[in-house]
Amino acid sequence: MTASLLAIIPLFTLIGLGYLARRTILDVKMLPALNLFVYYFAVPALLFNAARRQTLDNLFNWPALAAFVLGIILTSLIAVLSSRYLFHCKSPPELVMRGLNSVFANFAYMGIPLTFSLLGASAATISIILAGNLFIIGGAQLWIEALRQHSMSLKQIWTTLDRSLLRNPIFLSTVLGLLASGFNLALPKVVNTTLDMLAPAAIPVALFCLGASLQFRQIQTSLGELSWLITLKLLVHPALTYFAFYLLGVTDPIWLVTTVLLTALPTGALVHVVAMRYNLFEQASSQLVVFSTLISLLSVTFWVNLMI
Repeated sequence: MTASLLAIIPLFTLIGLGYLARRTILDVKMLPALNLFVYYFAVPALLFNAARRQTLDNLFNWPALAAFVLGIILTSLIAVLSSRYLFHCKSPPELVMRGLNSVFANFAYMGIPLTFSLLGASAATISIILAGNLFIIGGAQLWIEALRQHSMSLKQIWTTLDRSLLRNPIFLSTVLGLLASGFNLALPKVVNTTLDMLAPAAIPVALFCLGASLQFRQIQTSLGELSWLITLKLLVHPALTYFAFYLLGVTDPIWLVTTVLLTALPTGALVHVVAMRYNLFEQASSQLVVFSTLISLLSVTFWVNLMI
């Protein structure tokens, strides 16, 4: 218990410092620049370094990835059905957004600090981040586009993937790291040095920016639905992921612990980006990010103590 708290508390302390700075000394105009630095430079450098130092055999544990995807399917199915029949949401694209809120976690800004501090720079974290962006963010946007247009051409699929993945520096840096690993590429010393200088900034600055970005607004969505979606994200999703590992007979302890902890994280800010892009469930998604992040101090502590 003490060891896990000592690992978790610094992460939430940095989030709290960011929130406090936003309301005291930090000029709000500086925040976008800090976020851009983290999103386009620091986190990609960290992921590229971590990916290229792993072997492809370690990075692609197909049974574990299948269990991760099964957990996503089960959780999103519960979210969609409960929103449809308990909270009377009848719009299919809106239902997709509710499913997305229940399964997409803050993999980059919180997942990397949490799992790297507890388990080291494991291949599991890198693969889950890659799969999460591909299957959850990419898949949700394809689904919304298909529902809105009733069909999709290859050009529309490519446009959606280009917008959601191929311009995403976190996704691209991970793929480039995999390629560097696969081809055993040796980078020039100056490039290595630059990456090694950038990468350590990712974790503290990402958490600081996350805290500074938290904004509380009046809740317009049903409090019951908001609470239910947070429960799905923080408790049901990791529990079903654990069940999926058991069901598929995946016993690798590092992959099991890493995947459960990553799925136990709060809703990621990219969900709000998707909500704004399609003008769907926008304000509720914003509040789900905020409140699930706050409550995750308790839920993440619970899952860390349970799994480690």
